[in-house]
Amino acid sequence: MRTKRDLDILFNPRSIAFIGASQNPAKWGFIIPLNILKGQFKGELYPVNPRLESFLGIPCYPSVGAIPGSVDLAIITTPAKTVPSLIDECGAKGIRFVIVVSSNFSETGPEGAELERELVERAGRYGITIVGPNTMGIYSAASRLNALMPPVVPLEGRLSMFSQSGNVGVQMLYWGNNKGLGFNKFVSSGNEADLTCEDYLAYFGDDEATEVILGYMEGIDPGSDLIRVARRVCRKKPVLIFKGGRTATGGKAAASHSGAMAGSSRVLKGVFRQAGIVEIAESQGLIDAAKIFSAYPIPKGNRVGILTRGGGWGVITADACEEHGLVVPPLPEEIIRRLDKILPPYWSRGNPVDMAANILLEPFMECMEALAEWDEVDSVIALGGSIQGIFDFEAKVEGTKELKEVIILAREVAREYTTQNDVVLDHTRDLVDRTGKPVVVVTLGDYEGFKSDLRDHGVVSYPTPERAVKALKRMVEYRRFLDSPVEEI
Repeated sequence: MRTKRDLDILFNPRSIAFIGASQNPAKWGFIIPLNILKGQFKGELYPVNPRLESFLGIPCYPSVGAIPGSVDLAIITTPAKTVPSLIDECGAKGIRFVIVVSSNFSETGPEGAELERELVERAGRYGITIVGPNTMGIYSAASRLNALMPPVVPLEGRLSMFSQSGNVGVQMLYWGNNKGLGFNKFVSSGNEADLTCEDYLAYFGDDEATEVILGYMEGIDPGSDLIRVARRVCRKKPVLIFKGGRTATGGKAAASHSGAMAGSSRVLKGVFRQAGIVEIAESQGLIDAAKIFSAYPIPKGNRVGILTRGGGWGVITADACEEHGLVVPPLPEEIIRRLDKILPPYWSRGNPVDMAANILLEPFMECMEALAEWDEVDSVIALGGSIQGIFDFEAKVEGTKELKEVIILAREVAREYTTQNDVVLDHTRDLVDRTGKPVVVVTLGDYEGFKSDLRDHGVVSYPTPERAVKALKRMVEYRRFLDSPVEEI
């Protein structure tokens, strides 16, 4: 069993030595320190390159040893064969953590693997902890540290993520920006020669600034302590893992990409479930799950109330619920009587609640409230609960003068209608807070309003009922784990 690693200095360094600073805008030695400076890192940055006197207006040092004062973290971007000797310099300086961005290690074969072993062995002599090699860097909101390859600027929030693929992980940060999801910490774990996903999982599990943990994994070593760590962490907060390398072909690709050892997908799936890990099989599914886990309470069970403005979408949502193990219970008489006062006489009188094409906002909110307050459901799916983007106000109008005047008037009415969207979303969030139940909105379109739905109103929305149902299913699976007996760790 591995000793727990304290990563506070890694994510909150007071000073960074950047080894391999370059004035070539196409090199990582330029791009990464530029991102650090643009992100307004709270500590000191010391570029290192014996051929440069300054870098972007700040002094550049010929060696690590020439840096005045102490250094907490070093970032290395020089060629792989130069890294072991640079570890000696970092050790002599008393540096505790080193991020090795450089590639051409174990992911390339036996020669690279041997170089990687030498790297770790040297680091161990000095008590240095290694991130990577073959990593795309780290991000930490508290220290304003954006030491990443691409120019992504994550939104600040309560998600933290480790990723064995830097490319996949950074894409999640981009998607998070688009969907209003904020991150607290991120690390591209690379080849995991020293620090592994279990170390990051353990650290994020105890990190008070992290509420939900995300991960992308391509494989784990046979002796990994990940599952024992996960059993402990998952009792405290959700852990959502997107697993790559699930097939024989994917496993081979993982070995050449990050040097990861892919295990049996069937075995890992069962072990993940026992440990409480919510496994995700699609890239977009990870973001979908992150949205709902970060914003909503975990439902107490699998019973769902469905509200729809049109019958067909209610049928589709009910099918998706049953196919994913969610129950759509029939409406009791007291709820039917309550809805009879809101809806026209020909409404469906069942669950899903079909509003019979009623597009008015007040009845929609009243129906949503009736379902959320119903004791026999644990969550609600409201189709059409966010109405941004459904009207085209810019299309050219053709026809007679009278027709144009009517269309312009209709547009003004529609524009006023859409301005009430905030009212519906605020009411939705109030229902979540008051009832303690997820109320998931389905917009039936991937509109720009998604970001404001979550970021501005705290409301989780999806473009299709299938994605909403899958997200709820994952919460229900996690609820089953939380309700299961606690195993000895």
